[in-house]
Amino acid sequence: VWITLIAVFLLGIYGVAELGRRRACNLAAEHLDEIISERVFARFDREPRAGETLPNDLRVLSRIRGFFQNHTVLPFFDFPFAPLFLAAMFVIHPLIGLLGLAGGAALLTLAITAEATNRRVVEEAGSHSSRAFTLASGLSRQRSAIVSMGLTRGALSKWRGAKAQARELNMTATAREGAFTSATRAGRQTLQILILGAGGALAITQQVSPGAIVAGSIILSRAIGPIDQIVGSWRGIAGARSAWVQLSNAIAEDDAPTAYTPLPKPDARLSLDRLSITVPGRSQPLIRPFGATLEAGAMIALIGGNGCGKTSLLQALAGAHVPNSGKVSLGGRDLHDWPAEDRGGHVGYVPQTVELLPGTVSENIARMSDAEPARIIEAARSVGAHDMILGLPLGYDTPVGTPGVGGLSAGQRQLIGLARAVFGDPVLILLDEPTANLDPMTAHKTVACLRALAQRGLIVVTATHDIKLIQATSSVFVIQDGGVMMADTARYLDASRPKSAQRPATSQITSIGAVA
Repeated sequence: VWITLIAVFLLGIYGVAELGRRRACNLAAEHLDEIISERVFARFDREPRAGETLPNDLRVLSRIRGFFQNHTVLPFFDFPFAPLFLAAMFVIHPLIGLLGLAGGAALLTLAITAEATNRRVVEEAGSHSSRAFTLASGLSRQRSAIVSMGLTRGALSKWRGAKAQARELNMTATAREGAFTSATRAGRQTLQILILGAGGALAITQQVSPGAIVAGSIILSRAIGPIDQIVGSWRGIAGARSAWVQLSNAIAEDDAPTAYTPLPKPDARLSLDRLSITVPGRSQPLIRPFGATLEAGAMIALIGGNGCGKTSLLQALAGAHVPNSGKVSLGGRDLHDWPAEDRGGHVGYVPQTVELLPGTVSENIARMSDAEPARIIEAARSVGAHDMILGLPLGYDTPVGTPGVGGLSAGQRQLIGLARAVFGDPVLILLDEPTANLDPMTAHKTVACLRALAQRGLIVVTATHDIKLIQATSSVFVIQDGGVMMADTARYLDASRPKSAQRPATSQITSIGAVA
């Protein structure tokens, strides 16, 4: 009775300890997620190409998190105790110990073979699954074009091809995993029988007590149990290992967020010193070195053909694209050495295609901050978006940014993006084709708004083909064949002197003042 009570008591302690271990795994998953996600987003903040890989990086991170949340890691903490149990088997009898040692070595060999056999297959299957996911994500963003041009069948064929490759590799990995798991379980049962048989023979010859038969079987299960569990969950282990290697190669030690001292609002002075722009895949610079200084109140139009580098130049001026050479300074501070979280409050940027974040209209305008409603409404009024927002189903509380929710047109998103850009009293406003999706009346109001912003002392730089917007600017930057030419707007628009009005902006610093 006492032995039974002691055993039940110890099993109760074991249950509590097991609960604690699982709780520790969940906490470790949360802690790892917090650390790695910060580095993933820091890389997203620093590297222009990281925006394309962010969804995949976060999906890979979820696999690492699942490795801990599903408690797949626990057998690795049990495995170091296997030698202790094997030693106990040798204490019972050397033959029992030798059988346990040989069986454990055989199962461990199976585990190592499973890892070497399945690792490459699992990685390739994950790569093809990622390609299928990326393709499906692209289809969801381009539905109107795909449906209107009848591309659905071709897109489905492409998606099925990627899924078929992933499915075939997954079937191969599953078959191999099943074979190793079955072999491991069969070997474990065979080993249990051998231990019982050997214990029975030793008990008959009175070399051990009959109780040693049961003790040897129980201790064996504790010794080889972790190996059995590792082999059984090898697919998840291999996936987590592949995810860890993938993220380790993607993020570095310097991706960790660093502390910074917030700086006061900078002076409205944008300096470009021998600035040169390049893009991945090109050996020659997209824009050759040039220099200029934009003073408070300057309103500049970037003009050039498609693919000349207008968008890349805007992104470099915003700090989102690292230049090939040279420096961009705002108020004397290097934009690309300035932490984005601190710099962003002084810069407003409207991309050519505005995408809103999941949330409400007011949250998007406030840049996902807890701002006073009066400041949000003021920003919307300043760009002429207030009346449009009031016409939405829930006004400023209308949910947007989620597919199928909100249903905003491109022009409505453009106005909200413009309100977001001017929110917080920035000193630099950068816009990429801001009137492209607007009706003539709204476009006229937008041009007047940008002119008013420049007259308030902000620096406004816009890439555009809109002649009315060009007419409202003080100067133009003409990008052609990799060179940047600067001209006064009035002279540029003078058809009789289109070339004499332009002057090259090479490495010389040219100062451009406020709009008249």
